[in-house]
Amino acid sequence: VAPAGDTTQRYADGTLRPGATETEQQDQVITVSQLIPPRMCNRRATTDDLIEISYIGQVLETGAIFDGSAVKIDGQDIPGRGNDVSVYLVLGKQPFGQFPPGWDVGLEGMCVGERRRLIIPPVLAYGSVGVPRRRIPPNATLQYDITLVSLNGLATPQ
Repeated sequence: VAPAGDTTQRYADGTLRPGATETEQQDQVITVSQLIPPRMCNRRATTDDLIEISYIGQVLETGAIFDGSAVKIDGQDIPGRGNDVSVYLVLGKQPFGQFPPGWDVGLEGMCVGERRRLIIPPVLAYGSVGVPRRRIPPNATLQYDITLVSLNGLATPQ
């Protein structure tokens, strides 16, 4: 997984931009906690699986909710969500910037019905730039509570 923060802190030749800092290995740790275990699980999500999730995202430092599959911010729908209560994505194949790169690691091995909490450091989230239109400040640690709704179109535990 390419750290999102480094892509915004370096020039094409790999040198650091002014004001950027080199990230250390300990800055790249994702915390994954199981909030609700699956009832049964014989098939876990892996790269290239089509997964359907519901989630809510918060800035860890402030507790501010900035995103979610069925969330409204200031009474307004989140652009691009179309009032959906869940989101589909192909694990490990998301377009850059659609979701934090840390999701690929944190959702690997999930089962239908399972709920996880991911704590994603800035370097594996949106880095030194943040996402101002989504109210994610620069260098923010993000917390996501994510439920796997379906795996490859099947919503029953497999």
